[in-house]
Amino acid sequence: MRTEKQKILILGANGQVGKELSRRAGNFEVNATVFTRTELDITDSQAVARILENLRPNTVINAAAYTAVDDAENYPEVAYKVNRDAPENLAKICEKLSVPIIHISTDYVFDGKKSGAYLEDDPVRPLGIYGRSKEAGEAVIRDNTEKYIILRTSWVYAAHGNNFLRTMMRLANERTELNIVDDQCGVPTCAVDIADALVLIAKQITNNTLEPSWGTFHYTSKNPTTWRGFAEEIFKELQTYNMSVPLVNGIPSSQYPTPASRPLNSVLNCDKIERVFSVPRRDWKEGMREVVAQLLTN
Repeated sequence: MRTEKQKILILGANGQVGKELSRRAGNFEVNATVFTRTELDITDSQAVARILENLRPNTVINAAAYTAVDDAENYPEVAYKVNRDAPENLAKICEKLSVPIIHISTDYVFDGKKSGAYLEDDPVRPLGIYGRSKEAGEAVIRDNTEKYIILRTSWVYAAHGNNFLRTMMRLANERTELNIVDDQCGVPTCAVDIADALVLIAKQITNNTLEPSWGTFHYTSKNPTTWRGFAEEIFKELQTYNMSVPLVNGIPSSQYPTPASRPLNSVLNCDKIERVFSVPRRDWKEGMREVVAQLLTN
């Protein structure tokens, strides 16, 4: 007797995590239905409701977000529409249909002033519009549905999209010297690892033999570093491919002003997710090496 595969609806399939979810969901014996932003406008509540009512998925994973941290300062209405209003509509629909939702959030909900890793129940104090809009998105999900997982992560990178690793690889070919911020601390996290964690959680929360543990969780790779440390490890890896790399100078954030302030401490404590869902975590350098290899060999 064949067991019917679980159905997962993935929103935001063009983003870093969403794209990896689309690629890798099949590895976990699930049927994934994916939508990009052009295929489904998540801010259109009627369109989203029709999709969910027709598909009746076991779980919805919302990887859609407005992530342009600096642009959000100039376009707050866009950030809030995607990061707050859309999750609110989605949560209401999921509650009506009794469908669990997994929603991706960010370290930017914190101000970065804590000494030590942030716990899930630490007070949120976002510094800019992007962080505030994501915190608001968390709040409306909690307020509008009971079956939810909010997954905060940090410093996401992948072989596609706009991210620090890809920028450093491009600059390695263009510059002989770089100034990189070295007073912001976090954990680079590969989108592949986040995608795998999301599907593992989705399978567990829809397994009737388990009592789901709803709420907020943190997930990143292991071993914090700085942006300078991240860059230096990328360049060290490039050297193993006989590539020339720039000299890296560390600078304080004050010497690299941006429209939106960044948290100085983005380290998230991930004990809870390991304990509850037994989700594996690895050193961020492992994922970095895989992505570098992927970019250089494709």
